Amino acid sequence: MADVATFRKNKIELKEYDYSKDIQNRVLMSQFSLLDFEVLEEILYSSLRIPLSILEKNLDISNDQLVSILEKLSKTQLFKVVADHVLVDKEMRKYYELQILKFEEDFKPGMEYLQGLLKKVPIHILPIWYSISRTSNNIFESIVEKHLETPQIFQRYLMELNLTDPIQKGIMNAVYQSPDYCVNAADMIKKFNLTQEALEEHMLHLEFSFVCCVRYVREKKGFKEVITPFHEWCEYLCHVRDTEPASIIDEEKIDRIKSNDFAATEEMALMLELAQKKPITAAAIGTLQKKCSEFNERDFESYAEKLCTINLADRDGEKLVCTSDALEWLKMKPYDRAIYLYRHPLNGIDSPNLPEELCEPRIVREAEKSVSRIVNSGWVFLEDFLKGIFIPLKESHIVSLVRQGRSWKYQLPHYTESELNFFKTVIKNWLFEAGITAWGTKDGRECFCLTSLGQELFSDE
Repeated sequence: MADVATFRKNKIELKEYDYSKDIQNRVLMSQFSLLDFEVLEEILYSSLRIPLSILEKNLDISNDQLVSILEKLSKTQLFKVVADHVLVDKEMRKYYELQILKFEEDFKPGMEYLQGLLKKVPIHILPIWYSISRTSNNIFESIVEKHLETPQIFQRYLMELNLTDPIQKGIMNAVYQSPDYCVNAADMIKKFNLTQEALEEHMLHLEFSFVCCVRYVREKKGFKEVITPFHEWCEYLCHVRDTEPASIIDEEKIDRIKSNDFAATEEMALMLELAQKKPITAAAIGTLQKKCSEFNERDFESYAEKLCTINLADRDGEKLVCTSDALEWLKMKPYDRAIYLYRHPLNGIDSPNLPEELCEPRIVREAEKSVSRIVNSGWVFLEDFLKGIFIPLKESHIVSLVRQGRSWKYQLPHYTESELNFFKTVIKNWLFEAGITAWGTKDGRECFCLTSLGQELFSDE
């Protein structure tokens, strides 16, 4: 993601709740050894009153080791050591049951974690922070709907987020510009010359801002603190990255269907030029092929149908007759002819193999937007391109954040065979005839690219 523009006023103020304990505990957790973690985990999942002897036995450590670790962990305020027992604080145990999850190998810092995080803040503060109605029946669902519901909504939220602190903005950009959307917290400390406490305060602000969060990766001697986007967003970004079609390097081996970007409109122009002299029939195909070796017999009828649809030609029985509109069209340059064809209100997709509802102009325009992903990619394989399409042809195709049991996920669209064929028709026929795409084959696989006209039209989508 590029550097983030700042327009939305960020209303999050950590001082509006007792965040100092959070910072203290985060600093402590960042220093955990593997054994520290094991002792804390044992305390969390035991009774509220635990004999030291039981901890020594269960952890297989000496009394001296246990006492040393308990002294360090006592700063968590999770427990007190009284005589030969550990007495656990019930409220702090709830807090650490959430925090300890960050150390699990399968921890996913997602919506469930975010809900737990928000519970630390007084409920009357949340509507102010996130600009939602105070009368909302479910504050978290209102936050999801307003800021997180779809990738477009969340990306706009991030783009407009006003992080006035340059360090927080720097951490955000580092995370989103990383190939794996993950950075080492130690690198951020070094880069911005931070103490561990300062980093944790910045990260707490970024977590409440839904930007990114901390988790821990187990290593041989301890844990490495890393920073990533929230799980559901990171999962979506990785899917978009992984389905980005790779550019074909050896383009010289591509067998193009037509060598000229404006081949379709130029061949239509040849037909009209002949029809100017006298009406033509399919018998003119031979003459057309002499003028253009790539002219295909099957093209004649489809071109004739198209020319009649947009009033550049008429039918007189089997004969094709040139109209007065055609005379003006023929005077245009190839680029302008293609634009005329593409934008003509009577032009459209008319295929007996596709459902009528898919061929509606509004749906066709939505499908066209899919090619904006390859504006700078050159030639790509069609099969690879289709794997990364997220265009909503209908309401059920809209990518949105949905709950699946206890977890959440940005639900991606699933296309039927006829819908996939529709996308192929848009690319191989509709956009191709207007000189917006070029297509061909390589090693028996279909491939295509955006022409210079296509790049011009879709670079801003």
